[in-house]
Amino acid sequence: MNKNIIIGIILAAVAVAVAAVALLLYKPLQNTSTATAAPTGDKLYIYQATLSGAQTMNMLTYYIPLRDGFVYAQRSDQSSTYFMLKNDGVINILAQSTGGARQKLTYYSRLMEICVNSTTTATVAGETITLANTQCTPSTSPLPTAKTFDELVFLIQGLPGPTSPSQWKQSGVAQTPLGQATIYTNTTEIPIMSGLTATLDYEKQVLNDGTVYQLKIRLSYGGNVAATLTYTLKNVTALPGEFRTVINELSRNVAGASTGGLDILRVAQKIGMTFDGGWPAAVVFFDLACPYCAQLFKYNYTLFQGHKLVLVDLIVHPNVLTAHQRLRCLYNETPGEVIPTLRLLYDRFLAGDANYTNILPQKQCNIDAEAGMQLATLLAGQNVGTPMTVVVYPNGTYTVINGYDPAAIAKALKG
Repeated sequence: MNKNIIIGIILAAVAVAVAAVALLLYKPLQNTSTATAAPTGDKLYIYQATLSGAQTMNMLTYYIPLRDGFVYAQRSDQSSTYFMLKNDGVINILAQSTGGARQKLTYYSRLMEICVNSTTTATVAGETITLANTQCTPSTSPLPTAKTFDELVFLIQGLPGPTSPSQWKQSGVAQTPLGQATIYTNTTEIPIMSGLTATLDYEKQVLNDGTVYQLKIRLSYGGNVAATLTYTLKNVTALPGEFRTVINELSRNVAGASTGGLDILRVAQKIGMTFDGGWPAAVVFFDLACPYCAQLFKYNYTLFQGHKLVLVDLIVHPNVLTAHQRLRCLYNETPGEVIPTLRLLYDRFLAGDANYTNILPQKQCNIDAEAGMQLATLLAGQNVGTPMTVVVYPNGTYTVINGYDPAAIAKALKG
């Protein structure tokens, strides 16, 4: 399947996914300094976004043209997400929820790399965590920028739409509540798989002053309409003070850093099982039916000897929840027996023993599995899985190792 087609429809139906935008919005960056002059815009364009088809949705979106870029926003009762696309190629995103979670990201390109600096604040197990991180991934080509409202929508929704005036066909006029508009259309076909093509029919109505009154995107497979996404201009107002505050915040790029490790360790110790040792510390997210967790503790446990170790329950297989609760009882009563028992349990698991958890106490004790998943998601996003090892250094920096990678863990633990 073509990922852009799928992403576009999904993003229209739910809150904007920052991870999807990370794959789509980039341009080479000339300057990554964190202090920039706050751009100003005078007008706020309010659009009603409507999705029809198998899924339905209605929401307000906001568009603000600036001297040095654009701002696009989606807001609901539960969350708000703001995108600033700067003319210098930087993409800043601010996402916040009514529950207090907040994330700000700066995306930019370097030579053969795409990077993101981020700061995240969230509450896990009643504790506030603030993390800063920088990640870069290889990239051989820059991605397009946007110059108009419709191009900005295509970028954010992940749709392969027309990117120049020559790709639009003038197709008549329409009368709108805001005056006469010129209609432009475009049809883009995307191969999905052998014998199947997705057709994207675009139509926009442009007022005499260049404002897009309506943008309609229709997705079809084999002549059957699957979904239609329509943006219709509802109002144009002076820019409210609350949006000016957001714009000022978005104009400041996130500095590259990797801090917050001590917050991670503090929450992990609150919800997990702690074993004393020296720095660096290791936080290991584990699941009792995870074969790679089993290999890590059977063959590579000596990596953690001498280090502070915290084991955090990350329940990937729901059928072992009670086994985790039984292991926690063992920790509560005789913590020194946990590691030897865990290694024996995993040895039996790898050997195919269907009753490998029988060596655990029958008593069950409470664990905060939800907090474990929240903490892991905060660190790994959509890549949550087991094992996951977080190596924390005394200065608050940290390194995340996803999956079974003893060499990377050993390197991180050496500091």
